[in-house]
Amino acid sequence: METKCCQHHALPWPPKKSHDEIPKGNRRADQAAKAAAKPPPPTEDQAKVLICKQEPQPSMPNYEFYMNLKKFEPHGEFIEIILHKWQDDYELLELNHDYIQWLFPTRTQGRNFYSTPLNPQEIRLMVNTSEVQQRLSIAYKMMLKFFGVKIVGEEEDKEITEVERAENFASRFENLTINPHNNLRITRILHSLGELGAEEYQVPLVRFFLKEILIKNRLPRMKKSAMNFFIPAVRDSQDRQDLLFFAWRYYFPKEEFIWGNHGELARYKPKPVVAALLPAPLSEWTPVYSEKEKKWLTEEPGGYGEDGWFQMENGRIVLPATLAPEIVRALHASTHGGREMMEQQLEPHFYVPGLSAICKATAQQCVTCAKNNPRNRPVSTPRETANRAIPNGIITNRLYSAATLQRIQIFTSDGVHFDRMGRSLPNEN
Repeated sequence: METKCCQHHALPWPPKKSHDEIPKGNRRADQAAKAAAKPPPPTEDQAKVLICKQEPQPSMPNYEFYMNLKKFEPHGEFIEIILHKWQDDYELLELNHDYIQWLFPTRTQGRNFYSTPLNPQEIRLMVNTSEVQQRLSIAYKMMLKFFGVKIVGEEEDKEITEVERAENFASRFENLTINPHNNLRITRILHSLGELGAEEYQVPLVRFFLKEILIKNRLPRMKKSAMNFFIPAVRDSQDRQDLLFFAWRYYFPKEEFIWGNHGELARYKPKPVVAALLPAPLSEWTPVYSEKEKKWLTEEPGGYGEDGWFQMENGRIVLPATLAPEIVRALHASTHGGREMMEQQLEPHFYVPGLSAICKATAQQCVTCAKNNPRNRPVSTPRETANRAIPNGIITNRLYSAATLQRIQIFTSDGVHFDRMGRSLPNEN
């Protein structure tokens, strides 16, 4: 019998089997043939060799530098030498331009082409090595001191670490203005902190510089860098938005602010930080506003919440003058930070008339701070110094001459400022 595969060819039927063909239906023989055709699995030693050949381990010069195993290049030093002998050599830190890429490595290539960008394996290793993290913290504090900044209130159980002006800030701020290339260094430091697991340092430093630039009108040549590079360097998107909102609030003139939609920023509500700042929830205090405060608040955009606190349109909570010192003392007891630190913590979230004076008095009267820092001797305690009454019912803890009272603004016990003509001046400082 024949069958055709096409019009011109005929094939025999049934087809003949070849000698090498395995009969259909013999499954065991079929599986054995397939197994014989596969190469045998590699041994454990062979597998290790194959992995090494396929995935060569990248070099880790940044890790080796931080482990004090190599000097930075070119013509550098070991990191232990830098951290202990360069601390106060500001001229060396200013003029040497090769160490910063090694001390604060990032994923991008810096201007020092002897340095190497971080790779993922290196980052994981450095983040999880305690010795690296300790040296990174020391390096960061060394550079802060070089910039005229210092960390305050740093404790192991605190998530928020604030910064404030160091004692040498005047000369160091002048150096930052004269040498704006340090703005690039600050940007690199911020990026590196985020890469190496120390992002908790980012927000306090950026907010500090924003306050110095926008509120205190210092560091004029840092303004564009802060907006274009410092804020974007912060790793957390919520933190970046909060910092942008902070900058928008204090930016002047407003029409020149180009880093966000003004309408959206006006409606933006920053994340609540009261729980992080205060040792107890704000609900533990009962707000009692004086009649003068209530009258002033009727003219302010905002409203009272269900808990009785008045919240302004920009999100800040107004603290009654009678409660402000108590709340500031509670904050200080949990951090023992200085005046500027407490101002930086409270000012973005609370409206406190006379905040600067309250923070200063609280820090000066703290016995614990006086023991740790002899220069901060406590002034007279509340028992030792009774509030002294002066004309017109004004309360103060200092004695002023009549001539002096004509030149200063006066802060009354109910939290309202008056000028020498008796006009109310709701003011924070």
